[in-house]
Amino acid sequence: MLVTSSVPEGAAGIAAEIRQVDCPDDLADVDVACGIATVPLDRQKPGLGDTEVSFVTMAGTGPIARPMAVLQGGPGGASSGLARWFPPRRFPQVYVDQRGTGFAPIDFNCGEFDSAVEESAGEPAAEAVEALNEGLIECAVRLAGVSLLDHTTTANHANDVEAIMVGLGYDDWTAYGVSYGSTIGFALMADERNGLTGLVLDGVYPPDLDIEAGYARSAQHSLDAMTAACGDNAQCAEFNADVGASVERLLERFAAEPVGVTVDGFDVLFDDVRLAEYVFLLSYSERQMRYLPAVLAGIEADDGESLRWLARTGVSTLLSAYGANDEATYYAVTCHDRLPFIDGPGEDLSPYAAAVASAPIGESCDPWGQSPAAAPAGDVVVSDLPVLLLSGQFDPITPAMFAKEAARTLSGATLVTQNGRGHGIWFGNDCIGGIVESFVADPGRPLDIGCADVGVPVEWAQP
Repeated sequence: MLVTSSVPEGAAGIAAEIRQVDCPDDLADVDVACGIATVPLDRQKPGLGDTEVSFVTMAGTGPIARPMAVLQGGPGGASSGLARWFPPRRFPQVYVDQRGTGFAPIDFNCGEFDSAVEESAGEPAAEAVEALNEGLIECAVRLAGVSLLDHTTTANHANDVEAIMVGLGYDDWTAYGVSYGSTIGFALMADERNGLTGLVLDGVYPPDLDIEAGYARSAQHSLDAMTAACGDNAQCAEFNADVGASVERLLERFAAEPVGVTVDGFDVLFDDVRLAEYVFLLSYSERQMRYLPAVLAGIEADDGESLRWLARTGVSTLLSAYGANDEATYYAVTCHDRLPFIDGPGEDLSPYAAAVASAPIGESCDPWGQSPAAAPAGDVVVSDLPVLLLSGQFDPITPAMFAKEAARTLSGATLVTQNGRGHGIWFGNDCIGGIVESFVADPGRPLDIGCADVGVPVEWAQP
């Protein structure tokens, strides 16, 4: 059951109206309760009416009473989906969905785009981008006129989180945001929030980041980190003496002469952009990245099994990545919040960074008709709230340098980088789990983060 109590004093105008509902089938066997919150379409314009947002509560195992709002990435990720994979903690967890995601009545998933992803997964990158854009245009036309789309912004996501936590009766709570969820965390910090006493930001994605330039920087940073770590390990260095150089040679080869391979019913044509895309995607997880040095060396040596492994794993990861987000939520947020502050990936990029950043985001924004945000959507956030910033050594999209840059204006920040890890490091790690638990128990207390200095050994291997 959802546990609600009286609304904290002075917060009645903020509280969401809460009702419990049956959980969707994919959560039926998980020990959680599901709810729908009625929130203002736009808190700054109360005359516009209300909308509904879904959320899930998971009871804590004790003894920490302070709850945590859990915020998924994306934009367009449903936090409720994490409840199937995240275990119970010693504190309560509230998984708050972004607008248009989860099991709320309005669904912002683009089936037209999902079909295009499956049909174009093996095509040359330029042709795939064209097919994906056609799917997005069809979805944008179908959803044109849905008022919620025009009010799906990071600021409103943050307002929804506060409204739900207050509506559940919490007067002292924390928030955890992973990837884009950390951007929602910055929006929470940007304003005074009822009961918010601390935040954990995992894979830091600040609002002032130029995301096209960020992709280029973070991708190259990740490849450099993999190259250095592999070179420092005797087993990995035996597989591939210089991973970065291997990638550059393959990019040049595939740009001049794309190579085709058939796996699991897909005819995959590797050009330079497709190769870079797969290396980028597989670097999110250290469990997949550990195979890349050997596989890349194998492809250079014309080993067909290595090429088939990269094609098979790349297609699977690509389909999973695109399927994780509801696209209309992604474009509503990105085209409103981010596009006005994009100057492009820059010049003098490495071949790998240039290939990763080869599809300008703005080209997909026109059909969505989102008015561009003004500051403060792209402002640097200044706060003295306690905040724990988590980063992984190989993260290809939210590297530790983003957390370090953000921490300059966060006087209560504690930085933790764990070697051997990719994107999102809280889940599945006892060291980071213990640090987060200590933070939630007392956000203002100095943390013992020494265990993170040990890092996680990478088990480099051939697939």
